[in-house]
Amino acid sequence: MLRDALRDPLPLVVVGIAAAVLAWDVALAGWIAARREAPKAFTQLAAFCGLLVVPSLVVSIASATEAGARTISGITWIIPAVAIAVALQVLYALVARLISVLVGLPILLYDLVLVAIAIGDYQVAQTGGAPLPLQAVLSARDVIVGITVGRAALVSPLTALVPMIAPAYPARWRLSGAVRALLVLAATALTTLLVIEWPRGVAAVRSYQTARTEPMQARPQGDFVIGIRLYPVLDGAPPARAVRADAPLVAAFSPDVVLVLLDAEGTRGGALDSLARVLEPLRADSVRIAIGLRVEGRPTPIDDVDRIASIERVLTRVRPDVLFPAIGDPLPRWFAATPPTAEWWRNILTRAAREVERVRPRAITGWSGSRLDAVDSAVYHWAAQSGSPVELLGAAIYPSFTGLPAVDARLRALERWHAQARARAGATQPHWLVNVGGLPHAHGDAAQTAAIRRALAWGSRQPWIGAAIIGEPADYEGWLGLRAANGRQRQAVTAVGLAARGMREVRASGR
Repeated sequence: MLRDALRDPLPLVVVGIAAAVLAWDVALAGWIAARREAPKAFTQLAAFCGLLVVPSLVVSIASATEAGARTISGITWIIPAVAIAVALQVLYALVARLISVLVGLPILLYDLVLVAIAIGDYQVAQTGGAPLPLQAVLSARDVIVGITVGRAALVSPLTALVPMIAPAYPARWRLSGAVRALLVLAATALTTLLVIEWPRGVAAVRSYQTARTEPMQARPQGDFVIGIRLYPVLDGAPPARAVRADAPLVAAFSPDVVLVLLDAEGTRGGALDSLARVLEPLRADSVRIAIGLRVEGRPTPIDDVDRIASIERVLTRVRPDVLFPAIGDPLPRWFAATPPTAEWWRNILTRAAREVERVRPRAITGWSGSRLDAVDSAVYHWAAQSGSPVELLGAAIYPSFTGLPAVDARLRALERWHAQARARAGATQPHWLVNVGGLPHAHGDAAQTAAIRRALAWGSRQPWIGAAIIGEPADYEGWLGLRAANGRQRQAVTAVGLAARGMREVRASGR
C-alpha cells in the first residue's frame, strides 16, 4: 500500500488535508475553551465540538464496513449531531462578532453543506435513501473527492469531509493568520465545487428511473441463469458470522451459481477444506461453484508461482465448476495499485488453463474484466480467439459518478467487443456478467436495484450471455453490498430476488 501511495500521492494528500483540519479543530477548540473572557455558552459549545469531532469521524469511517459497524452502528447519530454543533459554533461566533464576516461566512456555508451531507449519510444508512436534494449532495461530494482518488470515492468511507470550527478572536501570529486564510480559501473552494456539482448529482440520481421496473426477458431454454457472490474476500476459512448472514441471500435468490473470491491467505489447505464443507450443501442442490483468485496490483514472478500452486489446491480441495485464475475488484480501492499488464494476463491464464486441464479437466477456466479499459480490451480479444485457453469470458458491471449511463456504457463496450471478436475470429465462448451491482450509498438503495435490473434485463436479451452473478453480498469492504453494514437488507434483495425466482420458474415450466 505504501508503494501505491508513493506512486499516486493524491489520495494521501486528501487524507492529509482531512487530518490537518481535524487537528485544527481540536487545537482551536481547546484554545477557545481556555479563554476566560469568552462567553460561557460559546466556550462550552466549542469544547463540545472539539471533544467529539474526532470520535464522530472514527464512527463515520468504521460504520461504513460490516466489521466496523458491529459495535457502533447504534451511535451513528453522533455524526450529524457534531456537524450541527460545529455549524452552530460558527454561527454563534458570527452573531456575537467574535469573528469577521470575511472569515466566518465561508466557513459557515461550508459547515452547512456538511450538515446536509451528514444528515443525508445518516438517512441513507438507516433507511436506504434520502430525499433527492440530500442524495444529490452525497453524489456531488463523491464527485469532488473523486477528482483526486477516482471511482474509489463512490464506495470508500474515507470520503468523509471534516467540519471547520470558527477561529474566534483575531489571529495572534502571522502564521496563524496565514492558516486562517488557507482554511477560508479551502472552505470557499469546496463549497463552490459542491454547489456546482449538485445539479449533476440530481441528474445522476434521477438517471436510474428508467430501469427501476425493467423486466428480464424469459429464456425458457434455461440458457440464462442468475447467481450471487457469497462471503467477503476470504483470507482464511469462511467466517461463521458471514456464512450465517449470507444464508438469507441464497434463500432469496435461489441461485444457479455462486461465486466466492479468495485472497492469497485463503488458498491454504485448511481454509480450502473449510470452504468446501460450507459449499457442499449448495453443490448437493446442483448449484454450480465458481471460485475466483483475487489479484491486486502487478504481481511478481514469485507471486505467479504461488498463484499456480494455489490453483492446484483449489481444484483439488474445493473442486469448482468454474475457476477464475485472477479477478480484480469491481471498483478500485482508495490507494489503487498498478494494474496487471495484458501480457501478464495472457501468461497467467495460459498457465492456469494447463493446470486446470491437468488437475480437474471438467472445470472451466474463465476471465472477467473489471476495468473495461484498453488492457481489458486487449485481453478480451486475445481470449476470444479460437484455440484460446480461456473457456468463459465476462465483465463486472457497475455504475459510476454519472449513474446509470455508466452501466449502459460498460454494457455497450462488452457488446462491441463481442461483435468484433465474433466477426474476426468466430468467438464461441459463453459470456457471464460476473459481478453486477450498484452504488447504494452514493445514489440510494433504489438506484442499486435499478442498476442490477438494467444489467440483468440486458443480459437476458443477449443470447450469448449465459449468466449474471449479482455482486457484493454485504458492505464487507465498502458501500456495495446487498446488505448494509448495520445489517439492514437492501431492497435489491427482495426486488431482484423475486425476478430471479420468476426466471427460474419460467425455465422450469419450459422444460
